[in-house]
This record gives sequence, structure tokens and C-alpha cells, in this order.
Amino acid sequence: MRRTRRREEGQIQERVKGRKYLIRWTAQGGARLSKIVKSDFVEAQAALIRELRPSEPAKPERTFKSYAETEFAAYVKREWKASTQITQGTFLSKHIRPFFDHMELSKILPAHIEAFHRALEAKKLSPRTRRTIHAILGTMFFYAAETLEIIEKSPVKRDFAPRVEAHEKASLTPEQAWELWDALAGPETIRNRAFYGVLLFTGIRTGEGLGLKWADVDFTERGIHVRRAISRGGETTPKTKASLRVRPMSDHLYAALRNHRAMAHYTAPEDYVFASSTGRPANSDDLRTALQKVLRESLKITLPPREDSLHLLRHTSGSLVFGATGSVKEAQAWLGHSSARVTLDTYVHRAVESQNRTADVTFARPVPPSSGWTN
Repeated sequence: MRRTRRREEGQIQERVKGRKYLIRWTAQGGARLSKIVKSDFVEAQAALIRELRPSEPAKPERTFKSYAETEFAAYVKREWKASTQITQGTFLSKHIRPFFDHMELSKILPAHIEAFHRALEAKKLSPRTRRTIHAILGTMFFYAAETLEIIEKSPVKRDFAPRVEAHEKASLTPEQAWELWDALAGPETIRNRAFYGVLLFTGIRTGEGLGLKWADVDFTERGIHVRRAISRGGETTPKTKASLRVRPMSDHLYAALRNHRAMAHYTAPEDYVFASSTGRPANSDDLRTALQKVLRESLKITLPPREDSLHLLRHTSGSLVFGATGSVKEAQAWLGHSSARVTLDTYVHRAVESQNRTADVTFARPVPPSSGWTN
């Protein structure tokens, strides 16, 4: 005699005692299905349960591609400046994503990161560029692991970043800086002299100088408020939070800006201080070319390629502050660097000179007091 047992929406029918069972159940949609289970009743029961409550299909693993296009894309839009999205975004689309996009995010290992660096090196990318790309990759995985917690931990190790030798930026000596300042009073550069003076006497970046408006220049308090920068022809925020600062005007800069305002066509508070004939920010390429001409032809100063750009004036400003104070923190604050490490890497030679002076003064033998009686 066959025994039939009902279980919820299914049935278990014994065919061969203790060795064979027929299970029946109703599938989604109403279809009646059945299957023979050649085992004992317990296994037949388990088989019926599996059919009645099928496990959810396994979700496909999240790929690096999906993460880059969703969560990290939102992070970039929220956290990166427009100019950074262009520069760093190029590294992401050109180097990082082609290598990792097909991989499952949670299964990317330190060995994959190491292989990625070998691939970058094979492309003949410089250590500095590879280090920048490594930093972007580190940010991506740190955000996924520590903030979103969609992976257990980041596979990016600090040791994988290529080492970059500290490279001191070119700068003018104090004597050369003043010779340049005097030479810029010539007829070909007098109209732009105040712009060069802003970079030289305040140490702000080229884009920050071009972004200045007359409302930012306080002649009463002799201060210049750095509130914006020009990047690729459009306004953006300064590079770092430390860049939002007020720079004092020296006497020479104060006089130069007064003269510049007297010559300027656009002088309303919302006008750019250094404006083109159309009122837009001046062209940095023209300003750089004019500076290079004075350096080479008037002062006979020849610097390596790309070392005689407008940033030369900013580097010179930082070097002068460092030389006068011997303080990395002072130079860092003056230049608006987010880290003292950036300042040290830029002014290695000055740091060594400062340490040498400190050693000479600190460990000089005391001069013995003069002998003799005093009345």
C-alpha cells in the first residue's frame, strides 16, 4: 500500500518502502511537477523543501567597472574639483579602468596591484605619474572598504607606490628677483607688472592670481583675499582649503596695484584685476611668454625647459620666505600647501641651508667673558 504524506503545497508518496519516493509540488504559475527521489524519507522531505523554497539565484559579483561607474563616480562628482576631475579622470579612464574593469571588485588582490604597476612601468610612465595613479587607486579602494564597506579591505599597499626623488623647484636668488622686478617696469611689461608682482610678493598660484577681482583687493587693510582660481578658462575654487587665505601687500606690490588700477579699463568690484580686452581673465600663455623674454634677453637667465614658467615666481616667493625665516611651517602657510612634506620636497636645498645655519649657531663655542674689573 502506498502511503502519501502532504507537506504544505507538496506531497511525498512512498513507492518502495524506505528506498524510493515520489514527490509532487505546485510550481509558481500553477504547474504541477513531480520527481522520483531514490533515498529514504528524510532525503525525500529535504528534496521537496528545496523545490518548494528554491534558493535565490546568486547575485552577480560586483565588478570594478560597476563600482567605478556608480559609487565612485558619485564620490568624484562630490569630492573632486572640476579641474581635478579632468586631470585625475584621465588617469582613471586611460590607465586604471582598462586594467581592472573586468575584475570582480572583492577578488582584486595585492598581487593584481603589483601587476598593474609593472604594466604602468612597461608603458614608460614616469615614477611621479605612477605614484599619482597609485594614489587614485588607493582612494578608490579605501572608499570602497572603509566608507562603503562593500569589500573587506583594500588591496592597495603603500609599499607598491614607486619612489620619487625629491626635486627642488628652480627659483631666483634674492638679487635676481629684484633685478627682474626692476626689468618688468619696462614699456613692454609695465601693464602686467602688477600681475607678476602678485605672484612674486604673495606666492599665490597663477590661477589664483588670474582669478582675483577688485573686490578681493583691500587697499585700506593692504590685503589680497584669495577666494577663487581660473582653470581652463573657468572659475573654480583654489587648490586646497589652505589656499583660501589673505596675503599681505608689501609697499612695492601696493604701489604696483595702485598703478595697475589707474591703467585698467575694468575696475568694478566684480571685474577681474588682470583682465583681457574683453574683460575675461588674461591669457596665461601670453604672460608666460613675456616673462620668459625678460628673463632670457634682459637678465640673461637661462633655466631648464618648463622651469621658467610663471610658477617660477611662486617658487621664488616661497624660497625667499624660507630663506628669511628658516621655517618650513612659515613657508607652508605662505604658499598654502596642504602638507609640510610638499614644502620640504620643493625647497630641499633651502632646508639643508637652514639646518646648517642652525647647527653653526647652536653649537658655536661660547665666547668667554672679558677679564678685568669694572667700576
